[in-house]
Amino acid sequence: MDTGKRTQLGARLLRGGGLRPSTLALALLAAFVPACGQQHTPIGIREFAIAEAGGDRWPGGITRGPDGAMWFTEFHGHGIGRITQSGRITEYKIPDTGAKPGSITIGPDGAMWFTIPNDHAIGRITTSGAISLFRVGTASNDRPAGIVAGSDGALWFTEPLAGAIGRISTRGAVAIFHVDKPNATPQNIAAGSDRALWFTDRGRDAIGRISVSGAIREYSLPTDHADDVYGITSGPDGALWFTEPRSRRIGRITPSGQIATYQIALGSPGAITGGPGGDLWFTAIEPSVVAHVTTTGAMQEYQLGGLDKPGGITFGPDHAAWFTVYSDDKIGRAGPTQS
Repeated sequence: MDTGKRTQLGARLLRGGGLRPSTLALALLAAFVPACGQQHTPIGIREFAIAEAGGDRWPGGITRGPDGAMWFTEFHGHGIGRITQSGRITEYKIPDTGAKPGSITIGPDGAMWFTIPNDHAIGRITTSGAISLFRVGTASNDRPAGIVAGSDGALWFTEPLAGAIGRISTRGAVAIFHVDKPNATPQNIAAGSDRALWFTDRGRDAIGRISVSGAIREYSLPTDHADDVYGITSGPDGALWFTEPRSRRIGRITPSGQIATYQIALGSPGAITGGPGGDLWFTAIEPSVVAHVTTTGAMQEYQLGGLDKPGGITFGPDHAAWFTVYSDDKIGRAGPTQS
């Protein structure tokens, strides 16, 4: 049950202050306004506090689970969280109490798989909360970051400090493939329509492709800034879509390597995901924004007045975007108004 104020969405921008929930799963309906000032069908925003005031969870990655709930990582909370469509939150502590999980994805086995950079490990959690950990190396640079399920039934992950892409089977067998190019820093990774894995390479301002057999190729981006490519996802058009935070652009690359970019009006984009209706949705900061872009480049941005620094984003079975808000220790929902 919502205990916060309700606002007719699309009418005004919610200013900060005074509307911050302080109890677990306190939901708030906030204003969600097109940044360009155009009027659109009202969309609801709800926010859910992960813990009581004073908690420190720092939610990061988020994915939709096979149980219809959203699962997210807690970097400072050393755990994995689960939130239902009604906003009920359950938290699971990782056995290694110092673990700081980052990205998370659903695996081919129906479990959620996540990276733990500081532990040099990949984690697995079932829908019942059972957690297993798998070491991917012992060197200081064996720190996995992004992760996604591949077409071969394994999980693929990035190792930015090692300049490498890793593969882990659902039984825990690990293989490492080095990009073998100067300054390679693979960050995030997505499964392509061509059955290969595609990744962002921040150190080389490039998009990389690795086949399931380990063959790697990179495509340089026409970027205006160094270290300017971050999130990546597979689009409904068969292309890969990515973010360029410093240039404030959304990019598109086809499996053949053709690149197009689109400027955004507000914010530095970070995470990106596919959504219903064939649009791509992404989060941005400075200012805090949730936005969507069509496959033809038409874009709509929405400023978040009461939420600061959205992070990961995914889509739930309720056709809403669910996103983490790391600086506020909250989970946000943007979508059709719930009764």
